[in-house]
Amino acid sequence: MRQISNFPRIKKGILSFSHDRVSSREKADQLSISKAEREIASGKKGISHLILRAEDDSIDRLKFLFLIHGIPLMCYALANLLNSSIEEIVVVGSREVEKVLNLYEEINGFNGKTVHFASEDLHNLSMIHTLTLGREKLSLDSDELVLFQPGDLPFLYDLEKVLQDKDIKSNDLILWLNARQKMFPGYEEDPDSEFVQRNYHYRAILEDENVLLDVKEPNIYPVNLSRLDTDMIDRLHSSRKDGQILNAGISNLLKMPIKILRILPVVLYHLKHFKSDVHSIRPNDQYQFGSHQKNFHKGLKIILGTTALTKFHDDPAFVSDVDALEDWEDFESMIHKATQQFGPQALIKLHPAGEELLRFKQQGMEKLKSEIPMYANFPAFTNDIYHSQKMGRTPFDANGNYQPMALKTRQDELAVKWYQNKCHRATPGGN
Repeated sequence: MRQISNFPRIKKGILSFSHDRVSSREKADQLSISKAEREIASGKKGISHLILRAEDDSIDRLKFLFLIHGIPLMCYALANLLNSSIEEIVVVGSREVEKVLNLYEEINGFNGKTVHFASEDLHNLSMIHTLTLGREKLSLDSDELVLFQPGDLPFLYDLEKVLQDKDIKSNDLILWLNARQKMFPGYEEDPDSEFVQRNYHYRAILEDENVLLDVKEPNIYPVNLSRLDTDMIDRLHSSRKDGQILNAGISNLLKMPIKILRILPVVLYHLKHFKSDVHSIRPNDQYQFGSHQKNFHKGLKIILGTTALTKFHDDPAFVSDVDALEDWEDFESMIHKATQQFGPQALIKLHPAGEELLRFKQQGMEKLKSEIPMYANFPAFTNDIYHSQKMGRTPFDANGNYQPMALKTRQDELAVKWYQNKCHRATPGGN
């Protein structure tokens, strides 16, 4: 295996505002409703009515275009990268995404960054093709990691620990995993403190600390696209949810029998020790997949043919993606609460790019209402989705005003306080 000596920081990023489509709206709704019903029946904390695109939609239900506080979700994610140390960005998305992107540049500029646009291919919406579209726009060195990020993480603005991570130099892939205990250390004593509700299917044992973590798949990928098999990245990404990542690893190994022999000691160690070690820390724990961290690193090295690393962070914004209506409402409800507390400029207290985002809302959204069908009447559009998803309520009243759920009040208060403190530290002059 080659000696890895990558560039010490990440200067380029691929920001994906593209997502696959289901063959029909009827099938998409069935998938979303049945998933939520299973979660409800099993008593899961994180209920997800997925926001899914369909090929026969008259209005493209692209989650990245959904409005949060009247501002496209994609603008938050774009602003996060524009305000980071990244120097060059490729945005991949639909023609409607391109309209929002161009208007954002007109109103706010790109903060001195070089930004390219690559149009998604509706006949090939796989992650591997999105990566290819992004890579074609960038000039990447063989020893250079790029940040690949789906654009549904509106408050992930603390990126420097990812972009300037000391381990970039010696690894071709870094998986920033979401660990419940790191993000919400007091959730057992105070359940409401876990203001982002998700289901954690994985378990990780940190051997040196004898700690068991509830883990959820990563949402961002610092990756060396010159060194890693993009087909494998696609399989890991597409199967990362609901504990299916093991199947991706096995299917990859079956294509390369020689690797099966090399990984056998890793598998045997796992079978011999993991379940008993989990139950020695937490008896009767239920999980779909897990591993000792060091053993997982050994397996990754064999499967990928290069060195990869897992890391755990303490930032809820890393896990707060917008896959479902419930995820969208987490942010809508939080900003509604902040607006009640701080007034119409509240977003500035929660997000370092709040001023730019509010400027875009004021100067750009009226124009977009006539150009993007979703925005012509977003409250009615969203209420219709809630009705079709059998949600039991609608989020907007007859006048288009957002109506939050009373049961989320304390979680919203805690989320506002958390992001207010985070934003203050991230803003120049904050301590």
